[in-house]
Amino acid sequence: MKFTNFLLSTMIAVSLTGIDVRAESINYGSGTAEVAINEEMFEQNSNGYHKNIAVLSSVLSQCAYNGENLNNAYETLGFDTKNDVTLFGYADQSNNAVYDTDVIDFEEDSQAFSLATREIGDTRLLVVTLRGTNLESASDLLTDIAIFGTPFYEDSASAGFVSFFTKVSVGMSLYLNEHPEIEESAGNGNLKILITGHSLGGAGTNLLGAYFNTHGQVNYDGFSYIDSVAEMYEEKLDVPQEDIFVYSFACPNVYYGDPTTADCDNIMNIVNESDIIPKVPDGEKFGQFIYFDSYDSNGFSAHYGYKYINATENVIPDGVRYYGGAVDTEITENMFRQDSREYHRDIAEIAVALSASAYNGRRETGYYINSAYRQLGFKSDNIEIYGYPSEDYSFSIASRPVGDITLLAVTLKGNSGQSDFYNQIKKPFSQPFMNTMTNPDYYDFYIRVKNSLDEYISQHSEILNSAQDGNLKVIVTGHSIGGAVASLLGNEINSHDSVLKIPEEDVFVYTFGSPCVYDSAMPCKNVMNIMNESDIVTLEPFGVKSGKTITFDYGNFGKACYEPQIYVENLPEKPEYRTYTKITINNPYAEYAVQKNNTVLNDLKKFSDDEHTHIYLSSDDCSVKFTGSTEEIIEMSVSDTDGFKKSYENVSLTVGKNIEYDMKSAEMYVNDDNGNHIMTISTDGTETEIQKDKNLIPVMAGAGGAIILIATSATIMKRRKKGE
Repeated sequence: MKFTNFLLSTMIAVSLTGIDVRAESINYGSGTAEVAINEEMFEQNSNGYHKNIAVLSSVLSQCAYNGENLNNAYETLGFDTKNDVTLFGYADQSNNAVYDTDVIDFEEDSQAFSLATREIGDTRLLVVTLRGTNLESASDLLTDIAIFGTPFYEDSASAGFVSFFTKVSVGMSLYLNEHPEIEESAGNGNLKILITGHSLGGAGTNLLGAYFNTHGQVNYDGFSYIDSVAEMYEEKLDVPQEDIFVYSFACPNVYYGDPTTADCDNIMNIVNESDIIPKVPDGEKFGQFIYFDSYDSNGFSAHYGYKYINATENVIPDGVRYYGGAVDTEITENMFRQDSREYHRDIAEIAVALSASAYNGRRETGYYINSAYRQLGFKSDNIEIYGYPSEDYSFSIASRPVGDITLLAVTLKGNSGQSDFYNQIKKPFSQPFMNTMTNPDYYDFYIRVKNSLDEYISQHSEILNSAQDGNLKVIVTGHSIGGAVASLLGNEINSHDSVLKIPEEDVFVYTFGSPCVYDSAMPCKNVMNIMNESDIVTLEPFGVKSGKTITFDYGNFGKACYEPQIYVENLPEKPEYRTYTKITINNPYAEYAVQKNNTVLNDLKKFSDDEHTHIYLSSDDCSVKFTGSTEEIIEMSVSDTDGFKKSYENVSLTVGKNIEYDMKSAEMYVNDDNGNHIMTISTDGTETEIQKDKNLIPVMAGAGGAIILIATSATIMKRRKKGE
């Protein structure tokens, strides 16, 4: 394996070009791309991936292979190439730097890079672009194959890559001596730094970004050249992490230790999954990973620079990425000052981004959810991932300050598609929970999360301090079974026994595609259940959901309508709070009709087996009408997702008789031929004539004032004659 890595490393960072990408504005040698640069771009959170910065970086990284292209790109972007752009190692360029130092010797060295600066509004931007491998340069090849380690951070990094990083550091020190305005802007808090490179340039970019983030925490012993420019990092470029944007493309592995111990959330490593180069040599990279796939059969052709440009332009989504898409959102202080007992789409966007990201896909342990937190401004030190890569019981906890408040987030991973999934959710509600019963599997998951949450809180004193000061907000979310357990946890946090003891209006619980959780009502108003009406998982087994249900309708009922991306793409703008109705008819020959406003509903959500027909309704002003052509006995039970239940037995249906169950009044009647109620039917089947001068007062089923979706269970026994 070592030998294989050695051979592969000799080919690292080869720039392969030759196919145009449809774009305009900047020519990068094998195509053109439309590139923007403005102050607003660099006011974004450096911990997240941003398409506009990624496109700019990918184009500069590709232009770096040719000095003329690079100069033209800088000039197009508004840089003064004569005075403010310096190219190190581009011998054929008039603005090439030639310095007499032992570190930067370009006579035989083609490890090239460039430095450029310009004002953008009130901001000064410093751009560092590192060039990838030049096959005609022997030193580049030797750098690529120098896989032996040299001390870096807490362990070691590839000696060849560190050598390149060292040259760039010295060049930056020399450049800053000629541009004092950069140090002045840093002192005023107005300096932004962009570091980028492809392949070998990506390796140097990764190490340079890591050094910026860690040089104040670790003593880099043995870096004699770095020691000579330490003042540059500590004083002249004393820039906070949020102002440093680091984008590497096709970066090989650079580090032989554990990079996750370093706070490098601002490093974005864009990787083509088909590209062999980012997989070698044995080792790791600092920072986050943004993946795409060009589906090349040849792992080296996938290394082409234009494919990375095309990905940033057209393939990689902007925003918080989950496996299959992205949610373009961010956390603000004001959104969590809203009342948790009402639906808020901005909070729903945060919740659905986390819930969808909780599914791991093909990536390494906890990659997507970890990345999602960091893109939302959470720091690595405050993110804990539990259970991955296990298929079950995986969840995460994170916290961060948001203005004057502290936000605590808990995300529960849903089911990963095991064959026993439906058996799992159809288990009876047999486990006691507070004043109701729940699924025992949900409860086991909940206990694991609760114990870990209590431990997390004990290790983060700022959470309890914020709770005591009234400045703690909590968001709990999950999809599918993760949503069911989120409901349990949300109810626990609301309880008097919770260690947090914060009011209900400060706890935001958002579930997506959650099955029913309880067998009776739970008095909890801050749970928002987002539900696809065509998603059968949300209705089986039929029971109760705490809080409120907000619905949309997408797909064919009973089919694959439960994927998290469906919830992302159909997130309701405004709430339509509902409960649900289920009707089960045991006699397949029974004559029935479901009507709304005297119109028969033919497009019902239903499925049948040999003995039952199951019908689900999403309206409270429907009625179920039975017409007798034979003699039947009706047994029917009614329940809704707010906990309302009612049962009927021994209801007699004879030839020519019309029976109606009215969902709005939750009453059963005998009707005349004109549809007028002439008798009421009690739950034991007793019929009572309605007096003509008696006014019936409708009784609402379920939550008062809310739109009701009742879950009805109607059973018609197989046909039997009177007296049998």
